[in-house]
Amino acid sequence: MMDRYAQDSKPATCIGIDFGTGSLVCGCALQDGDYKTLSFPGWSQEIPDLNGSGPVHRIPVLVHYPDSGDHAIGDEVLRAGCRDHPATARWIRNYLLKESTAQISTGTGRRITFRDAAADLLGTVFARAVQECPDTGYVVFAIPDDAPSWYAVWLSSIAHTAGIESCHTIDECAAVPAGYGLTVEEGQSCILVSIDENDLAISLVRNNGSRGLGVAGTSREDTGCRALDGWIAQEIVAKSRVRYTGTRAQKLYDAALASVGDVYYQLARGDEVSIDFTDPVTSLIISVRLTTDDITHCIAECGLPFILDQALGHARAVARTQGYPNDPPIAVLMTGRGSVIPAVQALVQQQFPGIPVRCDHPFDAIARGAATSSPRTPRADRIKNHYALQYWDPTEREHRYRFLVRSGARYPSAGQVARITISAAYDGQTRLGIPLYELRTAPEATAPDLELVSDPAGGIRLAGPPEDTNGGSRPVLMNGRTPTLLTADPPALKGEPRFELTFVLDRERRLCVTARDLMTGLLVKREAPVHQLT
Repeated sequence: MMDRYAQDSKPATCIGIDFGTGSLVCGCALQDGDYKTLSFPGWSQEIPDLNGSGPVHRIPVLVHYPDSGDHAIGDEVLRAGCRDHPATARWIRNYLLKESTAQISTGTGRRITFRDAAADLLGTVFARAVQECPDTGYVVFAIPDDAPSWYAVWLSSIAHTAGIESCHTIDECAAVPAGYGLTVEEGQSCILVSIDENDLAISLVRNNGSRGLGVAGTSREDTGCRALDGWIAQEIVAKSRVRYTGTRAQKLYDAALASVGDVYYQLARGDEVSIDFTDPVTSLIISVRLTTDDITHCIAECGLPFILDQALGHARAVARTQGYPNDPPIAVLMTGRGSVIPAVQALVQQQFPGIPVRCDHPFDAIARGAATSSPRTPRADRIKNHYALQYWDPTEREHRYRFLVRSGARYPSAGQVARITISAAYDGQTRLGIPLYELRTAPEATAPDLELVSDPAGGIRLAGPPEDTNGGSRPVLMNGRTPTLLTADPPALKGEPRFELTFVLDRERRLCVTARDLMTGLLVKREAPVHQLT
């Protein structure tokens, strides 16, 4: 994969990871200031040099599970003709960001989640990176602004398992300007135009001073490269002058669609391209000539100018509702495979007359920015909020809270962070829960919203705001969707101590519990994750 780096004596100091919708790109910043994307033979594809900075290597985000029980990833899935196979996971990041519970049927008959598929892909790639490049100092993950709270830590856990010790993050909205070498000063803004496999997304990014770069407004349309590919394939069929109907017409369209990839890269280097593909009915070679003007006319007829204008207007409207001024951006930065097409670039330039439009790093701007910029390291080893176990006090007839983890606690913990004993609430109870509540800190507040009143037994009573005020500061049940339950066999008796619980914090900020049944003496859980803390 990276033998050439060892030969040149240029060990990598940082790897920037862009785990995108359609591709995974690993950008490598070397100690001498050089930068390259990492090649993974068999898994990655080499994109031709479009701007004089060298080729880009990208791994298609595909994982296939054959009958053998193993898994194939990236380009080897495409070479095997398994992209559309039912046992192939596609659009993995979309499923992760939406926290979808959908599953994939593998060749062996078992079902796995898209999170499992992502772990198989990333874990395999990271392990190869560690093996081939042991001098890597750290990795930086580019995190989308709509990522769930667990996403960054989950990525780090995969990297740690693969042997990568130090992991950091950068927001995607900050990685793109860094990848283009653009400095956005306080009060300035830029616009990001991303055209990936599924979507066209426009984000207004603003420098908010001490908070750095953030997304002020965004809009997303389901008009990505798959739509563009289809439009161009239709144009190729029309210019072929071959007329079929029914299944023959579909086969001709599919053959034209398979040749669209070359159109992107050839038009990026010239004003026209010649396409040769096989007629699936007659087996004759069909030659078609396409020009930039043809593509311009094609995307205009299919409504891309309107879609782009609509997305831009919506993003600006969102920014206005957030109180941001409608100042002109200092630059427009384009990413994604669709940004390679000159006709698309010209369309964006028409939307922003007089404003620089950068489109020279469509495939690796995010990975480049992650690898070459300073990573975000805000107290990465400490817990931000308080966490407590809720219990019912029958004497006072109210809920109380037993603190397990307080704000500022380090992770992983050197030992136990808490030890408690729990009892049944009624005779014959067979399942006892661990209701974990989060008490959020408010560092910018002038006074605490909640008064915490301790009792000698370690319980906490909450006093302060009424139930209907400032709900964001009140305790929030964190593990309601995935409760941690302990099974009592034989059934427990009311008030009798039944389970002894000890808690630790692991390296992924997870609160883990070990539970012993005091009646039987058996361990019923051993460092089982309860919830990932923030």
